Amino acid sequence: MSKEHAKNFVEHVQKDPVLRKKVTDASDHIIKVAKDHGYEITREELTTVLKERWSQDSEDDAANRFSEVPGF
Repeated sequence: MSKEHAKNFVEHVQKDPVLRKKVTDASDHIIKVAKDHGYEITREELTTVLKERWSQDSEDDAANRFSEVPGF
C-alpha cells in the first residue's frame, strides 16, 4: 500500500462509522491475541506504546498516519 493509500484509508475510517467499527473490532482482536499469549494489556496501553515506537521513526509517515486511526 502506498503512503497515499494509507492516508486515504485513515481519512475513510475517520468518516465512515461502519468501517471504523470494523477497525475497532480488529483492534479488539489484537488485544485478545495479546492476552491469549499472556500479556495483560489494555487498548490504551498498546496505543501509547505504538505511538511512542512510531514517533521514533520520523521517516515512517504511513505509520504515523495509521496511529491516528480510531481503535489504535
